[in-house]
Amino acid sequence: MNEKDLLEEYDEEERVIELEDEEGNVEKFYHIATIEYRGDTYCFFQKAEPETEEEEDEVVIFRLEGEGDDAQLMILEDEQLLDEVFAEFCHQYEEFENSNEAMQLDS
Repeated sequence: MNEKDLLEEYDEEERVIELEDEEGNVEKFYHIATIEYRGDTYCFFQKAEPETEEEEDEVVIFRLEGEGDDAQLMILEDEQLLDEVFAEFCHQYEEFENSNEAMQLDS
């Protein structure tokens, strides 16, 4: 079985988490990426059930603190840091898209 087959068999439900907002509303999100940036780990999510076209393109970013069962997603409030982390995410995604691994998945 090759890598492409493994990705096709991957159950998207395994990537879904539920997050609660400040008002107690629970929404489902897809985990789309985790990256390292300047010694911290950041997790990227998109709404699993977007209600508008804008929400389809939105990415939510959290800093991951702790490890294992003690890990917590922390809200990023620093706009400059958010911009930097998102730019790094875009850079890493672009590098992946241009990599041999991505090209093999497309064939």
